[in-house]
Amino acid sequence: MKKNYIFLLAFLTCILSLDAQVLGYAICFDGVNDFAPVYRSTETGIFGTNANNDSFTIEFWVKDNGNGGKHMYSKHYDSGTAKEGYYIERDATTGFVTAGIANNTNNWTTVTGTRAINDGNWHHVAVTFDITIGRLMLYVDGYWEATATGITPVFGNTVDARLSSSEHENTFFGGAFDEVRVWNTIRTASEINIGMNMEVDTASTGLIQYFKCNEGIPDTDNWILYQLVDHTGNGRPGDLWNVFRLGSCSNWVHTVADSVLSTETFETTTEEVHLYPNPTTNFIKVNGLKTAESYTIYNTIGAVVKSGTVTNNEEIAVTNLTSGLYFLQFKKGNTMKFIKK
Repeated sequence: MKKNYIFLLAFLTCILSLDAQVLGYAICFDGVNDFAPVYRSTETGIFGTNANNDSFTIEFWVKDNGNGGKHMYSKHYDSGTAKEGYYIERDATTGFVTAGIANNTNNWTTVTGTRAINDGNWHHVAVTFDITIGRLMLYVDGYWEATATGITPVFGNTVDARLSSSEHENTFFGGAFDEVRVWNTIRTASEINIGMNMEVDTASTGLIQYFKCNEGIPDTDNWILYQLVDHTGNGRPGDLWNVFRLGSCSNWVHTVADSVLSTETFETTTEEVHLYPNPTTNFIKVNGLKTAESYTIYNTIGAVVKSGTVTNNEEIAVTNLTSGLYFLQFKKGNTMKFIKK
């Protein structure tokens, strides 16, 4: 009995260690009739009329499986004479992402990116809206894509918010989702980049809905599970409709591949910059810098562990850091990941 207990403890330790390195599992919708609604009830924030005048950020990982539909996250309505709400969709032909928000001229203000997400790979999508200046921004894979300004929004309370569907248009997106987060604050580009490849603190300021999508086990039926848990404790779960296994989708699947989580290069308009060696033991260097750059290193919970100024190919000592994943961020906002062995 003691041997079995020790084995079980070791097994659980291995699982917990693995969970610390990846984003867990993901939920897959078949594009036929699957979706996860978040009922509006008596909401006064962005899930309702937004009487609170909240700004917002909506972000998630998505993998398009090409099975139809376009609305990835939506809470919008259009009667022709009244438009309200917001949506995030993918064009089936181009694969580009569009975010839209209703404005007070009875029109939709939209922003569209140029990075296709219909290539069968995982992509990160983030949309922010600053209500104080009426600014809508779109990011794909951590890159800024498009901005619209001067918007006076109309939120309304006619329809529910939905993941992988539109209640108004009755469409269903075919694809997998992971790490779905809604904030009533504006996430900056650096915050999006730092947080996109990790689970975040469920008590983070402004986090009002958080689906980790880890409830089920990939490649099994998970027939007893009927909700995506809202890990904020705010009581906004995603009820799962029609999510019984259909082929390799319509249920839980494996999440973002390790190759996505270990990107170590960023691009700017004028240069390409590389971090090396990665993984590392004693130091890191950055190749491609044109001038001395101020930097900050964060751990996976967002705490600053080191900061300073570095020039091209100059060593940054990391010997004293504990083993794990870290993020090197420059003052201009570019972020690179590295692993300390």
